[in-house]
Amino acid sequence: MRIGTLPGFGGWRGVSLLATGLALLVAFGLPVGAGKICRAADATAPVTLQSLLQEMIDRAAIARTPAPAFTLKESSSHDRRKVDPADAAGWHSNDDHEQFIRTETNEGRKEWVIMDDTGPGAVTRFWTPLWDRKDKTLIRFYFDGAATPALTLNFNDLLGGRDFVKPPLAFISWNQTDLRAQLKPEYKAGRGIGGDIYLPIPFAKGCKITLDSVPFYYVINYRMYAPGTAVQTFSMTDYQAAAPVVQHVSAVLLATPALTDGGTAKDAKLAPGEELTLDLPAGGAAVRQVQVTIDPADAPQVLRSTVLQATFDDQPAIWCPLSEFFGSGARLNPVQDWCRSVTASGQLLAQWVMPYEHTGRLALKNVGAKPVTVKLAATTGAWTWDDNSMYFRAAWRCQRELKTRPMSDWNYLEMQGAGVYAGDTLTVYSPHKAWYGEGDERIYLEGEKVASHIGTGTEDYYGYAWGMPEFFNSPFISTPLRDQKSRDDWRGYTTTSRLRLLDGIPVQKSLKHDMEIWNWADTKVDYAVGLFWYARPGATHNRTPQPEEAAAPLHEGVGTFKIAGAIECETMTRTAQTPGLAMENQGAGLQDGQWSGDAHLFVRAAKVGDFVELEIPVSDDQPRKVVLYATKSWDYGIVHFTVNGAAAGDDFDAYAPKAIASGPIVLGTFTPQDHKLRLRATVAGSNPKSKGTGCFFGLDCVVLQKP
Repeated sequence: MRIGTLPGFGGWRGVSLLATGLALLVAFGLPVGAGKICRAADATAPVTLQSLLQEMIDRAAIARTPAPAFTLKESSSHDRRKVDPADAAGWHSNDDHEQFIRTETNEGRKEWVIMDDTGPGAVTRFWTPLWDRKDKTLIRFYFDGAATPALTLNFNDLLGGRDFVKPPLAFISWNQTDLRAQLKPEYKAGRGIGGDIYLPIPFAKGCKITLDSVPFYYVINYRMYAPGTAVQTFSMTDYQAAAPVVQHVSAVLLATPALTDGGTAKDAKLAPGEELTLDLPAGGAAVRQVQVTIDPADAPQVLRSTVLQATFDDQPAIWCPLSEFFGSGARLNPVQDWCRSVTASGQLLAQWVMPYEHTGRLALKNVGAKPVTVKLAATTGAWTWDDNSMYFRAAWRCQRELKTRPMSDWNYLEMQGAGVYAGDTLTVYSPHKAWYGEGDERIYLEGEKVASHIGTGTEDYYGYAWGMPEFFNSPFISTPLRDQKSRDDWRGYTTTSRLRLLDGIPVQKSLKHDMEIWNWADTKVDYAVGLFWYARPGATHNRTPQPEEAAAPLHEGVGTFKIAGAIECETMTRTAQTPGLAMENQGAGLQDGQWSGDAHLFVRAAKVGDFVELEIPVSDDQPRKVVLYATKSWDYGIVHFTVNGAAAGDDFDAYAPKAIASGPIVLGTFTPQDHKLRLRATVAGSNPKSKGTGCFFGLDCVVLQKP
């Protein structure tokens, strides 16, 4: 998905489901945060809206093979040239919007079909950016081959939680301390970004989804059950009848988990290389909670260099640093989703259900260079092991100094055997301000040669859009506070998680999950991903422990880049300019190199002869060698410079196919007048390859040197 200028978006005043849902819990005699109403539907019971909602909060359901069985599919606006991984140009293309299956005329209307499948199934996840230009777009759902839509709704309202589906089952993923903020009566969205809906929409014989205008970006995940599976098609009558269940599920999803030591706990100060182990009660049993306590004084390195390990029935099950296992990434920043929570005080909780038939063991190992103080606790419960039971698996992959050119696919996981893929947490470190997340997921199922799941961007896979400036919590997706707060600055660490409550991916033979590395800058980045899935006995995978990578020091905070001795052009006094000439300080968009002060003066010249004159302060009137740093880009012109009215250096051709830093441009030696030098930049021409007016230019800074 391409980053662009953010659109405006109207607000919404919602009703609080949380308070109502909590009251219903008490009325029904159900414990808050129990996470379970009943067992997931078996193979003979019909699939209904209510059964799917109940499955959503049944933590144990995903630990058994799905009943009834289903395949998870994806329909998206991905670039249709992505048909052959061997064709690099097509496979890494990026026109992933305004794509659709076909157009058709229904009841005299032209409609754009974005999902169409026949047979029993259920839509389980729907994402789109809430572009204000699509505020009047209507979405229509046609079920079971009907010629008339069963649902006709405003598209942005539905996906943004402003129609009949309310948070947390539909919400706006945008810079909130928590999705719960959207339940407050006074809440107003500043501007819409990612729209997400997780309300399951079942259908008996088929589903077609259309829009009444050209689609923007979209990703739809849906289940397809085996032919003959009994499914009750969604209707508003059923939804209204299910209101108590909807409110209960909403409250459970949003409930804050209780932090306890559980039944088994140990603490220790671990020297480098030491391990703290916890033997679990004999099976059949299942871990229900894992709690780790760390000393915040040891953070952030303790998060990456302390590894959670587990064996179940003497088979390796977990090898993952705390950072990705608990979803906080490389910093001790609070976060909470359906399966994990992290507090600033160092309390880390995971609620994955982890069954074993006979024996289980958890361990924390310090692979770092310094001692760490930790506590490990586990809560277990009974589990009846049978042929449908699956082992929990968690693994980790890290690669440092990963080149962003040429574009490539970076493998998350390959697994062989039966299981269900349940989610992942990605941490990216970038030294560059440019956006890193254009890359799409590619998920290959059962030996596919071409991925059947191809999305529209890394951030879209994780459920937000156009970048996330600060942080966000929800049961389904989350991102803790990242190093930079601007969507125009992606330096430092960014962590994003996606948990698959109803959109888990069942596997019979194999799964391969790649993420495309598609960065706007030619640079090197670090990627680390935590992977979570369930597997039947005998299943294998390709992720092996990486203790050296986990032990490597984390990057420090990212500061402002500064060229030595730089006088920033964006801060200089403008003494003269072409009347009406538009200029601005620009801090993002550079794809190669860096601007001093992380910004430049962007001049939107319209024609040859347009100019701007800047005043350079000097401490005295002694001669100075003037070195200019500028910008080159695809719509820039040829610029002529003067200093104090005299020609300075050669004319500078500022054209380049992408936005890059120019490096030093020596203008010559000049004598200041009254402690000032006057630098004038005038458009002298245009490169034939330059686009638009071909006259734009950018001035970064000046360095003055004694000759």
